[in-house]
Amino acid sequence: MSEDIKLSHLNARGEKAHNNVLTVDDDIPPSHLNLNPASKTLKRKLVLYLIIEALISTVIYMKYDVLSEFHSLLAPALLGSSTAAFAQSINQYSKSKFSASKIYKFLLWGVINGVLTVLWIDMLNFQFETVLYRIIIDQLIGAPTFQIVYNILSAIWENGDISSIMSPVHMRSLKYSYCFWPFFSTIAFIFLPTEAFYPANCVANLIWNLILSKLSS
Repeated sequence: MSEDIKLSHLNARGEKAHNNVLTVDDDIPPSHLNLNPASKTLKRKLVLYLIIEALISTVIYMKYDVLSEFHSLLAPALLGSSTAAFAQSINQYSKSKFSASKIYKFLLWGVINGVLTVLWIDMLNFQFETVLYRIIIDQLIGAPTFQIVYNILSAIWENGDISSIMSPVHMRSLKYSYCFWPFFSTIAFIFLPTEAFYPANCVANLIWNLILSKLSS
Protein backbone atom coordinates (compact mmCIF):
# COMPACT_ATOMS: atom_id res chain seq x y z
CA MET A 1 0.00 0.00 0.00
CA SER A 2 2.79 2.45 0.95
CA GLU A 3 4.60 1.64 -2.28
CA ASP A 4 1.45 2.48 -4.26
CA ILE A 5 1.19 5.79 -2.45
CA LYS A 6 4.82 6.62 -3.15
CA LEU A 7 4.42 5.71 -6.81
CA SER A 8 1.29 7.80 -7.10
CA HIS A 9 3.07 10.74 -5.49
CA LEU A 10 5.99 10.27 -7.85
CA ASN A 11 3.70 10.18 -10.87
CA ALA A 12 1.85 13.26 -9.67
CA ARG A 13 5.08 15.13 -9.18
CA GLY A 14 6.36 13.97 -12.57
CA GLU A 15 3.19 15.13 -14.30
CA LYS A 16 3.38 18.46 -12.50
CA ALA A 17 7.01 18.94 -13.53
CA HIS A 18 6.17 17.94 -17.09
CA ASN A 19 3.31 20.42 -17.18
CA ASN A 20 5.63 23.15 -15.90
CA VAL A 21 8.07 22.47 -18.74
CA LEU A 22 5.30 22.65 -21.32
CA THR A 23 3.93 25.92 -19.99
CA VAL A 24 7.21 27.70 -19.24
CA ASP A 25 6.92 29.82 -22.40
CA ASP A 26 3.56 31.12 -21.22
CA ASP A 27 5.37 33.24 -18.63
CA ILE A 28 7.65 34.86 -21.23
CA PRO A 29 6.36 38.15 -22.66
CA PRO A 30 5.83 38.11 -26.43
CA SER A 31 8.44 40.83 -26.83
CA HIS A 32 11.10 38.44 -25.51
CA LEU A 33 10.07 35.66 -27.87
CA ASN A 34 10.82 37.95 -30.83
CA LEU A 35 13.44 40.50 -29.86
CA ASN A 36 13.29 42.52 -33.08
CA PRO A 37 9.83 42.27 -34.63
CA ALA A 38 9.88 43.92 -38.06
CA SER A 39 7.11 46.43 -38.42
CA LYS A 40 5.11 45.92 -41.60
CA THR A 41 4.65 49.66 -41.93
CA LEU A 42 8.39 50.21 -41.53
CA LYS A 43 9.19 47.54 -44.10
CA ARG A 44 6.74 49.02 -46.58
CA LYS A 45 8.25 52.48 -46.09
CA LEU A 46 11.78 51.17 -46.65
CA VAL A 47 10.71 49.19 -49.72
CA LEU A 48 9.09 52.34 -51.11
CA TYR A 49 12.30 54.30 -50.53
CA LEU A 50 14.33 51.56 -52.21
CA ILE A 51 12.08 51.44 -55.27
CA ILE A 52 12.07 55.23 -55.67
CA GLU A 53 15.84 55.53 -55.21
CA ALA A 54 16.53 52.63 -57.58
CA LEU A 55 14.29 54.14 -60.26
CA ILE A 56 15.80 57.61 -59.86
CA SER A 57 19.35 56.22 -60.00
CA THR A 58 18.52 54.21 -63.12
CA VAL A 59 16.97 57.20 -64.90
CA ILE A 60 19.90 59.47 -64.00
CA TYR A 61 22.36 56.82 -65.17
CA MET A 62 20.54 56.41 -68.50
CA LYS A 63 20.22 60.18 -69.00
CA TYR A 64 23.72 60.94 -67.72
CA ASP A 65 24.98 62.49 -70.97
CA VAL A 66 21.82 64.57 -71.41
CA LEU A 67 22.08 65.96 -67.88
CA SER A 68 25.76 66.72 -68.38
CA GLU A 69 24.86 68.99 -71.29
CA PHE A 70 23.07 71.35 -68.89
CA HIS A 71 26.08 71.47 -66.57
CA SER A 72 29.12 69.24 -66.33
CA LEU A 73 28.60 68.73 -62.58
CA LEU A 74 24.82 68.23 -62.59
CA ALA A 75 24.77 64.56 -63.56
CA PRO A 76 27.59 63.56 -61.16
CA ALA A 77 25.90 65.38 -58.28
CA LEU A 78 22.51 63.76 -58.94
CA LEU A 79 23.86 60.27 -59.53
CA GLY A 80 26.15 60.51 -56.52
CA SER A 81 23.30 61.57 -54.23
CA SER A 82 20.81 58.96 -55.46
CA THR A 83 23.24 56.04 -55.21
CA ALA A 84 24.45 57.16 -51.76
CA ALA A 85 20.86 57.34 -50.48
CA PHE A 86 20.12 53.98 -52.11
CA ALA A 87 23.03 52.38 -50.27
CA GLN A 88 21.85 53.81 -46.94
CA SER A 89 18.29 52.56 -47.53
CA ILE A 90 19.56 49.06 -48.35
CA ASN A 91 21.47 49.03 -45.08
CA GLN A 92 18.42 50.23 -43.12
CA TYR A 93 16.19 47.63 -44.78
CA SER A 94 18.61 44.83 -43.86
CA LYS A 95 18.44 45.96 -40.21
CA SER A 96 14.71 46.78 -40.21
CA LYS A 97 15.51 50.28 -38.97
CA PHE A 98 14.42 53.54 -40.56
CA SER A 99 16.19 56.87 -40.17
CA ALA A 100 15.22 59.61 -42.62
CA SER A 101 17.97 61.88 -41.28
CA LYS A 102 20.68 59.37 -42.24
CA ILE A 103 19.24 59.05 -45.74
CA TYR A 104 19.28 62.84 -46.10
CA LYS A 105 22.85 62.96 -44.82
CA PHE A 106 23.93 60.43 -47.42
CA LEU A 107 22.06 62.40 -50.08
CA LEU A 108 24.15 65.44 -49.19
CA TRP A 109 27.33 63.40 -48.99
CA GLY A 110 26.57 61.92 -52.42
CA VAL A 111 26.31 65.40 -53.94
CA ILE A 112 29.59 66.52 -52.36
CA ASN A 113 31.37 63.29 -53.25
CA GLY A 114 30.04 63.32 -56.81
CA VAL A 115 31.19 66.85 -57.54
CA LEU A 116 34.60 66.43 -55.90
CA THR A 117 35.19 63.09 -57.63
CA VAL A 118 34.58 64.48 -61.12
CA LEU A 119 36.82 67.48 -60.47
CA TRP A 120 39.49 65.20 -59.06
CA ILE A 121 39.36 62.77 -62.00
CA ASP A 122 39.51 65.63 -64.51
CA MET A 123 42.52 67.09 -62.72
CA LEU A 124 44.36 63.74 -62.72
CA ASN A 125 43.68 63.17 -66.42
CA PHE A 126 44.81 66.71 -67.28
CA GLN A 127 47.93 66.85 -65.10
CA PHE A 128 49.29 63.33 -65.54
CA GLU A 129 49.59 61.54 -68.86
CA THR A 130 50.98 58.35 -67.35
CA VAL A 131 48.34 56.00 -65.96
CA LEU A 132 50.68 54.78 -63.23
CA TYR A 133 51.11 58.33 -61.89
CA ARG A 134 47.33 58.82 -61.86
CA ILE A 135 46.84 55.67 -59.81
CA ILE A 136 49.62 56.52 -57.35
CA ILE A 137 48.45 60.12 -56.81
CA ASP A 138 44.85 58.99 -56.53
CA GLN A 139 45.68 56.53 -53.77
CA LEU A 140 48.26 58.60 -51.92
CA ILE A 141 46.28 61.85 -51.93
CA GLY A 142 42.76 61.32 -53.28
CA ALA A 143 41.61 58.28 -51.29
CA PRO A 144 42.61 59.55 -47.82
CA THR A 145 41.40 63.10 -48.59
CA PHE A 146 37.94 61.95 -49.65
CA GLN A 147 37.70 59.69 -46.62
CA ILE A 148 38.76 62.48 -44.26
CA VAL A 149 36.13 64.79 -45.79
CA TYR A 150 33.49 62.13 -45.15
CA ASN A 151 34.75 61.58 -41.60
CA ILE A 152 34.65 65.32 -40.85
CA LEU A 153 31.09 65.66 -42.18
CA SER A 154 30.02 62.54 -40.30
CA ALA A 155 31.54 63.85 -37.06
CA ILE A 156 29.77 67.20 -37.48
CA TRP A 157 26.44 65.48 -38.14
CA GLU A 158 26.80 63.16 -35.18
CA ASN A 159 28.03 65.43 -32.40
CA GLY A 160 29.48 68.60 -33.91
CA ASP A 161 32.95 67.67 -32.71
CA ILE A 162 35.52 67.49 -35.51
CA SER A 163 38.08 65.99 -33.15
CA SER A 164 36.04 62.78 -33.13
CA ILE A 165 37.31 61.99 -36.65
CA MET A 166 40.09 60.14 -34.84
CA SER A 167 37.53 57.77 -33.32
CA PRO A 168 37.96 54.00 -33.94
CA VAL A 169 35.00 53.95 -36.35
CA HIS A 170 36.44 56.68 -38.55
CA MET A 171 39.94 55.23 -38.48
CA ARG A 172 38.48 51.85 -39.41
CA SER A 173 36.69 53.38 -42.39
CA LEU A 174 40.00 54.87 -43.55
CA LYS A 175 41.64 51.47 -43.25
CA TYR A 176 38.85 49.78 -45.19
CA SER A 177 39.10 52.39 -47.94
CA TYR A 178 42.60 51.14 -48.71
CA CYS A 179 41.24 47.61 -48.97
CA PHE A 180 38.69 48.70 -51.58
CA TRP A 181 39.62 51.73 -53.68
CA PRO A 182 43.10 50.77 -54.96
CA PHE A 183 41.58 47.86 -56.89
CA PHE A 184 38.89 49.98 -58.51
CA SER A 185 41.29 52.83 -59.24
CA THR A 186 43.73 50.50 -60.99
CA ILE A 187 41.04 48.85 -63.12
CA ALA A 188 39.34 52.14 -63.98
CA PHE A 189 42.44 54.10 -65.01
CA ILE A 190 43.81 51.23 -67.10
CA PHE A 191 40.72 49.82 -68.80
CA LEU A 192 37.94 52.44 -68.78
CA PRO A 193 37.59 55.36 -71.19
CA THR A 194 37.42 58.78 -69.54
CA GLU A 195 33.70 59.28 -70.21
CA ALA A 196 32.85 55.96 -68.53
CA PHE A 197 35.00 56.57 -65.47
CA TYR A 198 32.54 58.45 -63.31
CA PRO A 199 29.43 56.30 -63.97
CA ALA A 200 31.55 53.27 -63.10
CA ASN A 201 32.80 55.15 -60.06
CA CYS A 202 29.18 55.61 -58.92
CA VAL A 203 28.64 51.85 -59.03
CA ALA A 204 31.79 51.42 -56.93
CA ASN A 205 30.56 54.19 -54.63
CA LEU A 206 27.28 52.34 -54.17
CA ILE A 207 29.22 49.38 -52.79
CA TRP A 208 31.48 51.66 -50.74
CA ASN A 209 28.54 53.61 -49.32
CA LEU A 210 27.02 50.31 -48.19
CA ILE A 211 30.22 49.75 -46.22
CA LEU A 212 30.13 53.31 -44.85
CA SER A 213 26.46 52.90 -43.92
CA LYS A 214 27.24 49.82 -41.87
CA LEU A 215 30.21 51.49 -40.20
CA SER A 216 28.17 54.59 -39.30
CA SER A 217 25.05 52.72 -38.12
